[in-house]
Amino acid sequence: MTAAAGAARAGQAVVDRPGALGSVGLALVIVVLGGLVEGIALGSAQAWGLGRWLSSLQRGRYVLATVLVAGLGWAGASAPAVLSGDGGGSSPPLPLVLLGAAGLGLVMGPVLGSAQAVALRGAASHPWRWVGANAVAWPPAMCLVFLGASVPGADWPVAWLLLDGALTGAAAGAVLGLVTGWFLPSLTGAPPVNRIVLGLLGSPFRGHLDRSLLGLSVLGRVSGRTFRFPVQYAVDSLGLVVVPGHAQRKTWWTNLRFPATPVAVLWAGDWVPGTAVLLAPGDPGYAVARSTYHRRRPHLKLPPGQVVVRIRYAGPPVGNP
Repeated sequence: MTAAAGAARAGQAVVDRPGALGSVGLALVIVVLGGLVEGIALGSAQAWGLGRWLSSLQRGRYVLATVLVAGLGWAGASAPAVLSGDGGGSSPPLPLVLLGAAGLGLVMGPVLGSAQAVALRGAASHPWRWVGANAVAWPPAMCLVFLGASVPGADWPVAWLLLDGALTGAAAGAVLGLVTGWFLPSLTGAPPVNRIVLGLLGSPFRGHLDRSLLGLSVLGRVSGRTFRFPVQYAVDSLGLVVVPGHAQRKTWWTNLRFPATPVAVLWAGDWVPGTAVLLAPGDPGYAVARSTYHRRRPHLKLPPGQVVVRIRYAGPPVGNP
């Protein structure tokens, strides 16, 4: 952002210089170079952070995608204002500027995220979730960018202008990093909505959500990773019953082994230990567990061979209507 601010000021000075041959072309080159610096800095910083999370990321490809979209895009958006010279017109109201900045971020975020998602293919199992991360992160970041850009006056010294650019870039970058960083686990794991639901279930604001949903924590036998996700459940005197919906497309239940597998259940805002048993047709207790779940959700048609999971846990009695 410091380079982009300096390039905008330098390009403006070139355009405003009287009788300068080729001033418009030179100003355009300066603005593009400033945008390229911004794009390289953004792409390199993100590639460094993502590379620590995704070891097989091709960082050069990621930086190139960022430069082509963010760097050149920023230069293209800045060029008209710089090349128009010092018009001396009044600036629009700040709320209108911030509204436009949020709208620009809402458009720019998915476009940049899509280009970066292509670069993430092969390194992340769910690269296209990065599009959503950018769609959420860029509107507030762009509001900070435009807010910082609206502060300097035309008579500001270059040093103060560059300092404003540095502080603006630091603030916008922090917001961008915090928001997109929250999405990082979703690139290789559960979708963001699962984390949001688990956050609500673990908070005082869960309301009656836990009457139909619980959090379940299962340890992967091969990976050693802990998988946490919300599940629908039914309850009887023997404990909880969970049905892995579309079991052929999910793998968490394959980590459950006879006679019982340690798990954890998020109930009443706390994770409590328990055990889970995978039951298939013909296993003792299967018919009772299936009947319990069917009574809770009579409109749900379970396939004849549907597996179910019986969970017993060391927590308070659960009662869902």
